[in-house]
Amino acid sequence: MSDKFDEVMSEILKPMSDLTLGPIDTMYLMRHDGSLVYTEGYWHPEGSIIGKLIYYPDPDGPKDIHGRRYSSIVKEERNGEEIYISHEDQLKKVYQLFPDLPPDSHKLILAEYQMAFPWDSFAGYFDDRASLRYVMEHFPRIDEVVRMTSDLFEVPLERLGITGSSALGRKGADIDLVFLGTPEENMETVQKIWSIIYSQPDKQVVEYGKFWPLKIYIDREEVCTFYVYRNLADAPIRDCTVELVKEPVEVYGTVAENINSLFVPVVLELENVYIDGEKTDDIQLVIYDGAVRGEFKNGLRLHIKGKLVNLIKDGIKTPAISVGDGINIELERFRAGVPHLQSQLEIEKNG
Repeated sequence: MSDKFDEVMSEILKPMSDLTLGPIDTMYLMRHDGSLVYTEGYWHPEGSIIGKLIYYPDPDGPKDIHGRRYSSIVKEERNGEEIYISHEDQLKKVYQLFPDLPPDSHKLILAEYQMAFPWDSFAGYFDDRASLRYVMEHFPRIDEVVRMTSDLFEVPLERLGITGSSALGRKGADIDLVFLGTPEENMETVQKIWSIIYSQPDKQVVEYGKFWPLKIYIDREEVCTFYVYRNLADAPIRDCTVELVKEPVEVYGTVAENINSLFVPVVLELENVYIDGEKTDDIQLVIYDGAVRGEFKNGLRLHIKGKLVNLIKDGIKTPAISVGDGINIELERFRAGVPHLQSQLEIEKNG
């Protein structure tokens, strides 16, 4: 006998057989056990889907999803405040709850705080545009704000989808809107967002002690923007294998091109690069952390602690620097070269 949950799923959950090009960024999928996984990026080794398990069925869980109870892996409430659970504790909890997962499921060279889930463990995926149509039909306020956003940034509804809680057909605390486009089209949208939030502080979103450059208040509603590639061939990290060369490495480099900084993974082209103190060729920086999308402008000098890897596609190896957590990237005051103690002291002295 079907219930409200089944009714909603029949409209927005699509069969895995429809996912012919593989999962894309910001996508929710449902496993056969009812747990819900969120994907970041486009890199999925053959036979698996890389993502984070966000919600799991729990009869005593605090979250109601169309009449069924769920608990969260990534957040918990403490002293009346919702806080994020550390990456390490998230992984521990997933293994405790799902002991059938291979113990090395999280050992991923690029996406080190995510997990590989077997493709055949999934019942279906949530189509972001089908979900958007559903929530716009059932929640007038979402419909109103989405249309306002579409008009403000001159992006037609056909290029919009939705993720977050609303991808599951619910009304969340904010509106997680997905923009489908070329890198240039999406950068144009972001430039419009920046022109507003940097000139109107009341439009800026500050949460968890952080200013978010891809979020904006529209008619007092928080709109979180996400970006996916219209043409998957534009995704720089896709359909490749990864080889670890050295870990850890200390890297200094200047952002030469940030057109792929809006997506997950964030991919930056670095120039004037030093790896472990040695001058080297220009190189890609691959950051598997959606929290730092939109933060890297061209010309910024970065200090990075990460991994040196090879991205292998069609038999060709391309070196890259991989970082799994944005906390391992710092902005440098130095435009070139490798900072050393003497130069730091001189700058502080001349302050």
